[in-house]
Amino acid sequence: MSTDTREERGAPPRRPVTGRVPPWWRSPRAWWDSLDQVQRVEVYTAQVLYWLGAVAPLLLLVLTRGTGPAWQTPLVVGLSAAQGVAAFVVLRAGLELHWRAQRRPGLVALGASTAALLVVAALIGGDGDLAASPRQAVVVYSVLFSPAAVAVVHRRAGWLVPVGAALAVGSSAALSGAGALVVLTTAVITLGGSAFIVMTLRLSVWLLDVVRQLADAQGDRARLAVAEERLRFARDLHDVVGRDLSAIALKSEVVARLAERGRPEAAAEALAVRELAQASLAEVRAVVRGHRRADLEVELAGARSLLGSAGVACELRVEPGAVAALAPPAQEALAWAVREAVTNVVRHARARHCTVSLSVVEGTAVLVVRNDDDGEHPVRPGAGLTGLRERLEARGGSLEVRRERGRVVLTATVAADRAELGRDAGLEVPA
Repeated sequence: MSTDTREERGAPPRRPVTGRVPPWWRSPRAWWDSLDQVQRVEVYTAQVLYWLGAVAPLLLLVLTRGTGPAWQTPLVVGLSAAQGVAAFVVLRAGLELHWRAQRRPGLVALGASTAALLVVAALIGGDGDLAASPRQAVVVYSVLFSPAAVAVVHRRAGWLVPVGAALAVGSSAALSGAGALVVLTTAVITLGGSAFIVMTLRLSVWLLDVVRQLADAQGDRARLAVAEERLRFARDLHDVVGRDLSAIALKSEVVARLAERGRPEAAAEALAVRELAQASLAEVRAVVRGHRRADLEVELAGARSLLGSAGVACELRVEPGAVAALAPPAQEALAWAVREAVTNVVRHARARHCTVSLSVVEGTAVLVVRNDDDGEHPVRPGAGLTGLRERLEARGGSLEVRRERGRVVLTATVAADRAELGRDAGLEVPA
């Protein structure tokens, strides 16, 4: 099990839950919806492990009630509850990897409460019946569940817990007057049961750590994709600009030498340098245009991938043939709309589900992006949406963002065919 924090592994912190989310005791559904997938796995795993500490006090309350003096049951159940609280502290220190300072006090409290229970068990009388002995019950449940929490924070010492549990139960069985075979059988069964509990705890924490690492890997994959695209763009610029700049530098040196000698060829070489610089500038602009061009089909596929990486279920509803029916300028405008809408969902919304639909209605392409959002803040268009609205309006389209019944709906429209596109935008369409 890894004991490094997210910061020590170089991973970015998880997206904080923003907005006014009520506490879990006021609105469990809203609180649960505010968690991402990793946080839900953490909560589920932690609650299952925490409840192990509550098993022993409940069972001991049933098994020791009415079997001895009046002080026996309250003392045993109280010590067992204290042991459960100490186990909770140790387990939480193991699950929350940055709680290292709280491990030692929790371990000390867990060891002290377990020792106290064993001492009390030694003071409880036994009637020789191993199955019905209150002493045996106290010993078994005091060393079976809660001490296994040690395995979460100490990899090596955790496996000593089953051995100690087997020795304690075997000794208690011997004090109860059981035979050697019964003592040995009881110790072996306790050893196997305690080892199973320890292994279960270790595997649960290991699986939780795997989920955390997978979540970090998704963020790393997104960052690597961005870095790879930057490297590709840098390589393209190097290939385009590097050769031309070398030629410009060489020709500029030739111009300088010709000018020093008063040769008339200097003017012609200077014009050649200017032409080469203009050609290089045109190539750079072509590279940048290609880099910034948005493809609608690529953006729709990327929306599903990006939303899935952010833990948002994405549903695409694209009318058959809708993309092919759009003119290239309309496709590019809607591609920018998909990119901006999905980016806003990932960055600003606490969404769990998003629907992207595309259809063509009476010569107009309609893109609708719906995502659930339980916030109450109004939708305020930023620079991205403002630029998108200007881009769509320049092509005869429109952009509308509204909130309705706990959902944020973005609707982008643009003329579908080339003729309508030019007529709506006031452009001259060549024949």
